[in-house]
Amino acid sequence: MIRLFLFLLFIIISNKALAFIQGETLICDKDRRGYNFISKDKVEVISINLLKLNIISINYTYELSENAIFIKKLSSELNKEKKMQPIGWIFRRTLDYVSLYYVNGDWYRKFLWSCEIIPSDQLKQRLKNKIDHLMKVGKNKYKEFN
Repeated sequence: MIRLFLFLLFIIISNKALAFIQGETLICDKDRRGYNFISKDKVEVISINLLKLNIISINYTYELSENAIFIKKLSSELNKEKKMQPIGWIFRRTLDYVSLYYVNGDWYRKFLWSCEIIPSDQLKQRLKNKIDHLMKVGKNKYKEFN
């Protein structure tokens, strides 16, 4: 009986589909976007604004299912009664991100990038490193152009 209980406990603990993701941090899109899961239903999306080369942060809601994390439209306290549509999702086992686009009255799916789990203190540092890299590449291209 104890072996059966320990076996079931091991299955539950090792199953990522049942894992709780609050407090987890993902970095995606070749270090251009990060997801910091700050509560049981809110995620802070931190990304690089390529026009201004700075870091921006927007809070979204998310829903956890067995196989995916559904990222939903902007979180708003006033519009709680409206059903929110997913704008993308992350497959929980492979950490591949899929984006949804609403074009001409239809939803289109596009596989965009893969993510990796990182410590939350490294997220902004890696985004800053990416900005520095983009600025350096931009300066080199500017010199080649002149």
